[in-house]
Amino acid sequence: MTEVKTKPETELLTLVREIKEKVESGAQHELIAAMIQDALKQQKEAVRDRATRKGEYSVDTEAGRSARPNMSAELQTRADDIYLVSKLLRRDPRSLKMWGDFAREASELRKAMDTATSGEGLEWIPTGFSADLIQKVKLGLKVAALHGRFAMPTNPFKLPIDGADAVAYLTAESTSDTATKITASTPGSSNVTFDAVKLACRVLVSAELDEDSVVAILPLLRDKIVRALAEAQENATINGDTTATHMDSDVTSASDVRKSWSGYRKLALAAAKVDCSTFNIASLRAIRTAMGKYGVNPNDLAWIAGVSVFNKMLSLGEVMTVDKYGRRATVLTGELAKLDGISVIVSEFIREDLNASGVYDGVTTDNSVLPLVYRPAFLYGDRRSITLRVSHELYMETDQDVAIATQRLDFRPVQNSAAETIVGLGYNIAS
Repeated sequence: MTEVKTKPETELLTLVREIKEKVESGAQHELIAAMIQDALKQQKEAVRDRATRKGEYSVDTEAGRSARPNMSAELQTRADDIYLVSKLLRRDPRSLKMWGDFAREASELRKAMDTATSGEGLEWIPTGFSADLIQKVKLGLKVAALHGRFAMPTNPFKLPIDGADAVAYLTAESTSDTATKITASTPGSSNVTFDAVKLACRVLVSAELDEDSVVAILPLLRDKIVRALAEAQENATINGDTTATHMDSDVTSASDVRKSWSGYRKLALAAAKVDCSTFNIASLRAIRTAMGKYGVNPNDLAWIAGVSVFNKMLSLGEVMTVDKYGRRATVLTGELAKLDGISVIVSEFIREDLNASGVYDGVTTDNSVLPLVYRPAFLYGDRRSITLRVSHELYMETDQDVAIATQRLDFRPVQNSAAETIVGLGYNIAS
């Protein structure tokens, strides 16, 4: 990358340190903004000429925010840590010892200065979660990542969908002005209502934590929050049921995430359920056949297997040996990415304690299921991304603070789930 010719690197670093010192000393915002504007003015011409510089920025169009620097994963993690520490200790992020190391990342500070458009040079003060932490939730998903997502502008939100098709009819030639009219048809229209529910994770922390001890628990705290919200989505997507009495007899609490929305098992119609007590390639293909037109294109489908069922799939003769499956044979690789061209996803939330009908009854608990899902038929609506709130007053008697992470979303089929076989289900599979 071409070096900036109009200002030596050492002078730029000196300017960054001066701004940092002003921030740490509590200088007025107007003074800091003026210093940043001065730096921008001096660098404007050089930055404009450096076309490659454009690749260093990203624009969050969904949230409508201005361009901000693409910080390294390490630096983004530091920003998240500083944010959590500042919340737990009720202190300004700039007053933390951690802030010094963060601020000394001069290259990232220069990027923040270069992309400042409103005269505010404090974008690098971590006042909220970075995009990296939010993204980790999505990367942590397996099943939920199979489906599309959209931002819900309101709650509830109606998503328009196509209905019945127009119909063509055989029509005779018109030979007079009183000829029979061509039969009319009316294309259908419909909509799906997304109504966001709230998923939440609460973590209690001791109010006696000092800054050093908070740093020690931050990775654990962050991972717990990420894992809890990701697993809640996946569990509800597979095992969800919104009826008054859940299909599984052990799901009784009103706050159980499996009551968030209707999941694969609940949405599988009787016509698309196949008894797979004899587990072979023929029974698995029968699931696909039962889905009709939704089971045709393998690129639109996904097998969702539990651990025990996945191991059974590894042992299928059609994929196990080299002569039938080539170099990707499971006997060589120990893995199975696809079966009949359909992606295989392994999820720990496929229950392996079900009865012969594919539900939990507390009596017969040694069977599992294998959903086959038509991926385009489902969407997630995101009303609010992860939000962290810290309360310092709820647990005064026990001298504890509480950190609560929440998000609001919904999961819906965009096809008529009461009439269309968008989910196939193999059941009665010995686990």
